[in-house]
Amino acid sequence: MIREQIKENENKKPNSYELEKLKKIFPQYFDKDGKFLINKFHEMLVHEDIEFEKEGYELRFLGKNYAKLETSTVTETVIVPDLEHNSKEENINSKNLYIIGDNIDAIKHLLNSYSGKIKCIYIDPPYNTGNDGFIYPDNFKYTKENLKKILDIEEHEAERILNLAGKSTHSAWMTFIYPRLMLARDLLSDDGVIFISIDDNEMANLKLICDEIFGESNFIATIIWEKVHTRKNSAIHFSESHDYVLCFAKYKDLFKRNLIPREDTSAYSNPDNDPRGVTTAKIIL
Repeated sequence: MIREQIKENENKKPNSYELEKLKKIFPQYFDKDGKFLINKFHEMLVHEDIEFEKEGYELRFLGKNYAKLETSTVTETVIVPDLEHNSKEENINSKNLYIIGDNIDAIKHLLNSYSGKIKCIYIDPPYNTGNDGFIYPDNFKYTKENLKKILDIEEHEAERILNLAGKSTHSAWMTFIYPRLMLARDLLSDDGVIFISIDDNEMANLKLICDEIFGESNFIATIIWEKVHTRKNSAIHFSESHDYVLCFAKYKDLFKRNLIPREDTSAYSNPDNDPRGVTTAKIIL
């Protein structure tokens, strides 16, 4: 089985994952050999009065095509149950699923059974601060020669991509997070939502990546949360006391919040004696 998966991965291209999804939705725009009939597809779009822009804003970074290639390849790992752990009395009737391993492999396994079924995802990725231990973990099984062929790039470009391994640059971090978010989106149900924790180091890049993968129109909010309650007198410029939680929906129009009353209103007052009384707060779940 693993041998077959390795052989299958040898024929993957950076856009294979997206084309496979397109083929499922629009099989009429592919010929018998699986070639995408782009002119026919373009003609359909024109008939729908869709405007085409010759120039537009685009997110580009070193390793982006490699990141897309990672979404296209099938995992060459297998999931082995921890029988000793599962047989413990407190775990026998558990309905939880806990997977240990590289999360991109875990997501690919989960997609086999849970594609389009997950209502809420929360991730806390490496922040790439330079001191959080983040090193791009990919072992880059490809050589300069086959990476050059697969991605249709020059040899020096392939070498630069391979050199991302073991580094904590912005490009390395974006190459790491991009395929994971792209696959995570397909796990979400149509009314699903994803929350991503991050700090200032990669906040701007994460927003751009999510805009591209989830669509700007599906952006819900940037939540700011206070991570510490004390100020650092040793801070050189500002004492940073907050991080962010970026929130995107799969389809914003279908996303519904669950609100519950907040009983503790001690943090709220009514200084102007509003006849409606103290503000009634609600918590979003």
